[in-house]
Amino acid sequence: MKKKTIKDSYGKLVEVKSFDEYWDEFHRIESLSMKESIRQKRERQSKFENKK
Repeated sequence: MKKKTIKDSYGKLVEVKSFDEYWDEFHRIESLSMKESIRQKRERQSKFENKK
């Protein structure tokens, strides 16, 4: 069975979902991305401080 997808306003292919489902998933992904960015920044800072 093929899932029906559409392009959202950001050009990303997404499954057809309700408005609330779409934005809940978007915010979840955004939160994961932010956490990973913060982790990487701390890792870079730690490496920089250890070189001193």
